[in-house]
Amino acid sequence: MKRNATNVLRFWPGLLALMLMTGLATAQQPSPSPKKADETKTDTPTEAGEEAGDYIVTSSLEFGYRGLSVDGNLNKYQSDLNYKAGPRLFDSSFLMKSTEGNGGLFDTLLITSTGWGADPQGNLRFSVEKPAWYRFDGTYRRFKYFRFLNSFANPNWIFSPASFSRPPNPVTGEHGYNSRVHLGDFDLTILPKNERIKFNVGYSPERYSGPAFTNYHSGGNEFMLLSELRSRANDFRVGADGKVGPFAFSFLQGFRRFRDDSFIDLGATPGINLNPAVANLTSFNRDEPARGSVNYTRFSLHTLIAKRLDITARIVHSRATSNFSFVESFTGRNLNPRITGFPPSPPGATPNILNLGQYILSGNSKRPNTLGDFGVTLRATDKFRISNTFRAETFEINGFAVFSDFFSLTLGTRTDTVGFSNRDVNTLTKYRKYQNTIEGDYQFSPRYSIHFGYRYASRRVEEAISGFNLGTNAPPALTPDQHEEHNHTNVIFGGFKARPLSDWTIYFDAEHGTADNVFSRIGNYDYTNIRAKSRYKPNRKISFNVALITKDNSNPSEIAGISLQDFGVNVKSRVFTESIDWAPNSRLSFSAGYSHHRIDSDSVIEYFFNGVRHPLGNSLYFMRNNFFYVDSVAQLVPRVTLYTSYRINKDHGQGNRVADPTGTPGTLIASYPMSFQSPEARLAIRVHHRLDWNIGYQYYNYNESALVGPRPQNYHAHLPYTSLRIYFGRRE
Repeated sequence: MKRNATNVLRFWPGLLALMLMTGLATAQQPSPSPKKADETKTDTPTEAGEEAGDYIVTSSLEFGYRGLSVDGNLNKYQSDLNYKAGPRLFDSSFLMKSTEGNGGLFDTLLITSTGWGADPQGNLRFSVEKPAWYRFDGTYRRFKYFRFLNSFANPNWIFSPASFSRPPNPVTGEHGYNSRVHLGDFDLTILPKNERIKFNVGYSPERYSGPAFTNYHSGGNEFMLLSELRSRANDFRVGADGKVGPFAFSFLQGFRRFRDDSFIDLGATPGINLNPAVANLTSFNRDEPARGSVNYTRFSLHTLIAKRLDITARIVHSRATSNFSFVESFTGRNLNPRITGFPPSPPGATPNILNLGQYILSGNSKRPNTLGDFGVTLRATDKFRISNTFRAETFEINGFAVFSDFFSLTLGTRTDTVGFSNRDVNTLTKYRKYQNTIEGDYQFSPRYSIHFGYRYASRRVEEAISGFNLGTNAPPALTPDQHEEHNHTNVIFGGFKARPLSDWTIYFDAEHGTADNVFSRIGNYDYTNIRAKSRYKPNRKISFNVALITKDNSNPSEIAGISLQDFGVNVKSRVFTESIDWAPNSRLSFSAGYSHHRIDSDSVIEYFFNGVRHPLGNSLYFMRNNFFYVDSVAQLVPRVTLYTSYRINKDHGQGNRVADPTGTPGTLIASYPMSFQSPEARLAIRVHHRLDWNIGYQYYNYNESALVGPRPQNYHAHLPYTSLRIYFGRRE
């Protein structure tokens, strides 16, 4: 923490000087503070800009400091928010625009950014153009991901003898991580205003790194391993858009290259079971480099015939390849290789010294994919339109892997070795899907319209496997298998838009039918989705919004229409929202809203509890989430504006329902009952037409039920902050 703060302080003066010279500005609200249209009117006078040669410059730079005090669970606070104390760059921007549209290298330059300094995410965006010749857009983003929770991957370990059993860790689970992500998108357009032809060049880099913990079962014990994640990708693309006669076209060719060099390199690593008679590691090393590439092509055509017939066609083809290797070496004591007949008996497998255990796995895969669609829309009359879209998609996944392993065990004065090599496996998946959608809409009058449609899809999946089962230390031969599945889905949908009054609008749409899933559960989903929304605005000062979304999704317990065993899943979701916006005058505005989100999930599963099998148990999940917010903006005096906000999120979860894992058939219940409150107040003082002073305070209060984890991860966080915002080009 101290080291990070030192780095930030060293970095701050140079960055601030650079931004003051160039106007490069950064922006970050300390929290999701409300931004109102009236805020521009009351707090920021019209930005006329300042002349700088042939350009007008308008810019602002906001910088300040945030304090932080966290009481309670720091891991949970960082997993949720991860705001730090320290200097920050807030909401700022830089705009440079030529006065007559005839600047030198560029006519317009815009630079904005958000979230640099003590924030977990940051964004920098720029756009520079000379419209007759080019436009260059770029975005750079960085994220800090932190996740250490005792409510995730934190089992109750039951061992024999029971004295070595371990309850869930009250501090954190076993899958925590603290990683960094850097992303960028840079696009250059040549001749952006040319309707006949324009050219595009783009580049998107991605970088990911950081430590992460994971579980691993080996030799009869469980281990918690610290890995270093490292991956990077580069995406290059070129293309052109233009028009030839009545046809508009778009072409894009892309090249993506990916590499992953994650690894684990550990010394002595005790197992989760601390019984000295079971396995423990004295060293562990894993390298699993992977390389991948994707070359993709996209081409589309569009035309409008006689101002009535609209035709669009598109084809996308990609070819992905990947190569990987996996080398794992470890040493330890009392490891059981679990290979029948090894070591030769007598003596038994343990106690022993593992001189070397090793897995070597390498392989590759290829995935060519083609997607095409063709759409036609006919404006039959001024009130009626009908359209049809046909889509076809095919892909093939062809994979190969080869496996070898080796174990050397010493028992007393005797050393035995065993190994298996050249155990390979070949897999093949072929997928083909055709889908057709026909829909129409009719406009009865400017106030009333309806739309309706039907969608049909047909899918075929072929799968084959041969070689060896690589899931064991002594891979046995597989019985070659090849099979084919066919599936069909049907969907109807429709809705309407109505304006009973000039200031009242109602929207409604619904969809009912079946949907498939590419690789899991061949049985179709039966679903019904409904959305309704009402907006009422009796005058310019006030508006009301109400919306309802319902989703019913069931996965019947059948395959290809045949019920084999009850493993169905039913999920019901209900979302109700309402809000009101009121601005009685230019100096005062309010916004408030409420939403309720309800989810009920019922799944039939097979599970083991304390060694007892429950073949037809029920897994239930409940959400009863309530969210309320209120925001206000008030100009207290001509130069002072007060912003206030309050948000509360409360989920009642399963209520008073109690799980019965030992029953017949047995019931498991999951939910996440919690509450989260976040009030904020900020005072903005216009000291001068070139300077604003902001002072604010934000509070976070998180509480969760004891049902969530082994120990509630509650916390209270206080975040006071202050900032100065300097304007260039703002007028009184």
